[in-house]
Amino acid sequence: MRPEEAIDRARAEVARRRAEGAYTEDMADYRVLPDERPSTELLLEWAIIEPDLDLVTSTRRLGAPIAATKRLLVHLLRQYTGQLASQQTRLNVHLMGRVVELDERLTDLQQRIRDLEDTVRR
Repeated sequence: MRPEEAIDRARAEVARRRAEGAYTEDMADYRVLPDERPSTELLLEWAIIEPDLDLVTSTRRLGAPIAATKRLLVHLLRQYTGQLASQQTRLNVHLMGRVVELDERLTDLQQRIRDLEDTVRR
């Protein structure tokens, strides 16, 4: 089945169920509130990639040897992954700098608009 067919089939099933009396709730005023917006400081903290080697584990039956093998691979590949992480971190930090700069400019422009509106009202 193609995705387009699946969507049409799902819509037909919902229509059939509505005709039978299901889905009677009025969803016109239903809103999903977004999570609290992360602070700039938190976003900057997230921008820095710092892999935690303590998270290299295994929960399988033979977990200890598997975890040891994973740690060995991490050790062998640390130069490669370190370079990737540093490049990505550098990009993340530069992008966050631009976002902070744009946020400050937007706040300044909004304040200037409010000041102009106050001047016009007088």
